[in-house]
Amino acid sequence: MPIEEVVNYQLHNMFPTTAYVGEMNDHARHKEVFYNKIYPKYQFPRMNKDGDVNTVSESEGKPIIHTEESAVPMMKEITEHIKIYYMEVLGLKDVFDVYHTKSWISRSYSNDELVPEHVHSPSHISYAYYVNAPEGSHALSFYDKKKMGNAIFPSVFDYYHEDDTFMNEYTFESIQKYSIETIEGTICIFPSKTPHGTDPVSEVFSGERLAISGDCILTLKESERMKYSVGHINPKYWRRY
Repeated sequence: MPIEEVVNYQLHNMFPTTAYVGEMNDHARHKEVFYNKIYPKYQFPRMNKDGDVNTVSESEGKPIIHTEESAVPMMKEITEHIKIYYMEVLGLKDVFDVYHTKSWISRSYSNDELVPEHVHSPSHISYAYYVNAPEGSHALSFYDKKKMGNAIFPSVFDYYHEDDTFMNEYTFESIQKYSIETIEGTICIFPSKTPHGTDPVSEVFSGERLAISGDCILTLKESERMKYSVGHINPKYWRRY
């Protein structure tokens, strides 16, 4: 039977990975506080000591923005978005406390200053809050280069060049990269284990693309810790020996 005669079929996309994008309601105030009080303290050189481009303050030993008193209102609003993500989007119960473990500046000025693919494996939930985002600045991209779910054999979806690929076109079912536009005043939240980085979306952009990125761990609320056999308990019970 010719393909064009097969007209009745359904697709069921299973087991998605979901990123959340929300608007920060108090963005104008957060941005003012950031540039006046936080940024001066967390400034870092554009080039590191080896002469390579520096895109994150984390590499300079400054991943603790969440500990700043002036950052409290911003972190509280970020936490509210995180709760929406794991309760309303993922369907989890309200049995967790959100602990911010690391937060840092991610910054770039040109298409040459990209964040390579990576994961935040020690944490549960990660985020990027776009404090400043010039038009045409890098997108946040998520990668699934193995595309294990639909890969009918290894490397079937790979693309090297036009004459060295099996692909006629990429569809949602076969894409290996999904990019989300960077919009100032928004926050993107996603599972920390998801491979991600930045990709250029235009030939050039002008200005400073700046995000506050961070990692969070969910721990069981004190009232809930005896009810569950899995999940982290409150850090007050943690010990270092």
